Amino acid sequence: MLSLALPLALSSCADLPRFAQPSAPTASGAIPIHRLDAATLDRLLRDTPQTAGPALQSQTARLLALGKRRGGAEQLQLAMLLLARGEAGDAELAQNLLEGLRARADDVPMRNFITLLRRDCAQQIALQQAQKNVQALQKQIDQIKSLETELQNHSR
Repeated sequence: MLSLALPLALSSCADLPRFAQPSAPTASGAIPIHRLDAATLDRLLRDTPQTAGPALQSQTARLLALGKRRGGAEQLQLAMLLLARGEAGDAELAQNLLEGLRARADDVPMRNFITLLRRDCAQQIALQQAQKNVQALQKQIDQIKSLETELQNHSR
């Protein structure tokens, strides 16, 4: 969750210009989100839950359920939610979702934001790997301590 704080803080500090509203809502009432531009980024940051909880879980589940029907903006939002959730495998899934999105971005702020999220994914994956290494080393240390204790007891 802490990893999403930096991009959110940076984007909230930026004085993003207000763009005209996207095209009119469709018959279902949803606004089509096929563009990846600063207006989409502003909307995603405004509409994405900022804290872990039922809203984050609900939105994540809804976007996961869309599967291959997800548009670019929905992929980006799901990647943000997965990084905020931080469960095992979420960073890898977010990284996969972000593949190719940078090339589809319509402007520089969106490309920069996607780059930030990709770096966050890489850092979370590296951190998880380091934690696995620490656990493996701790297990080895515990085994060595156990052997040492066993040898000391055997020599007495």
